[in-house]
Amino acid sequence: MIVVDRIDSAHLARNLLGNPSQRDLVVYLPPSYGTSDRRYAVAYLLHGYSSRAMNWPLPPALTFAAVRTPIDVLLDEAIAAAKAEEMIVVMPDGWSKHGCGMWVDSPTTGSFERYVVEDVIGHVDATYRTLPDRDSRGVFGVSAGGFGTWHLGSRNPDTFGAMAVISGSAAFEITRKPWFYRYYDKIHPRELAGPLAGDIGSWFCYGLAAAYTPNPAKPPFYSDFPVEYPSGDDVPALWERWRSFDPVVNWRERSENLKRQRGILLDVGFRDELDYAYGNRILSRHLRAAGIRHDYEEHDGNHTNRMFERVQRAYGWLGTVLEHRKG
Repeated sequence: MIVVDRIDSAHLARNLLGNPSQRDLVVYLPPSYGTSDRRYAVAYLLHGYSSRAMNWPLPPALTFAAVRTPIDVLLDEAIAAAKAEEMIVVMPDGWSKHGCGMWVDSPTTGSFERYVVEDVIGHVDATYRTLPDRDSRGVFGVSAGGFGTWHLGSRNPDTFGAMAVISGSAAFEITRKPWFYRYYDKIHPRELAGPLAGDIGSWFCYGLAAAYTPNPAKPPFYSDFPVEYPSGDDVPALWERWRSFDPVVNWRERSENLKRQRGILLDVGFRDELDYAYGNRILSRHLRAAGIRHDYEEHDGNHTNRMFERVQRAYGWLGTVLEHRKG
């Protein structure tokens, strides 16, 4: 069953892009919820770039090269086939005017990390029969939501006890920086003037800059690029700020948090056209060398064509690592 709540968040208010502070919150309640008084583990599902929370329960359609299955149908099927434990799934909305707030705190887009960790979880635990502790609370997501899963899970070990990163970005040198060069090729010799209609790479540039290197003194985009135009040189201080969000960099400072996780799953397609498979392989090698337990799965799909199948798989996996106290 799907329930749609609305939350008005002070953490999202007064952002410089004018993103709305009132957001839909989609909540999936498992089949036994209405006939039982038990409490349930909760998995927080983060959507990808240019998507919305309300996209998850939409009717079947072809989207991002995958056949979309409504989220309640997808999860009900997994439970019926004994592939997953019954859990509540909560789907917050991370949309921003440039595509996505990337689930991080920024004065330009809004404080999306605080929104999820404080506002959304507080609302869910007060409204639904949850098991309100980190051992029974996980986070998973796809693409930008996969990155957000890493960001929230690795920074908030008292909040989330497990995380499943699906097609998440890592190794920004190979997966992020090329976007700027491709964008600059398309605008040369014009000046920077914002994202280009129909060109997702240019939206990535502006959307991620708004999240990673916000600059309240630079309207109308309120952000700085870490790569100069037209030279293509790094801006060292800005690029280092971007790298601070890169999982292949920040895992070191978060290693103790990562060791506290009941489970970490990295899941990616080896045909990923954004080269995320390479970033995930590098990250997995770092974690393995440091003795940080995790599962690594690489399938034969691309960035999105097996997205819903992998969401179902991650839901089942979370059910094996989170704590379920039957009542």
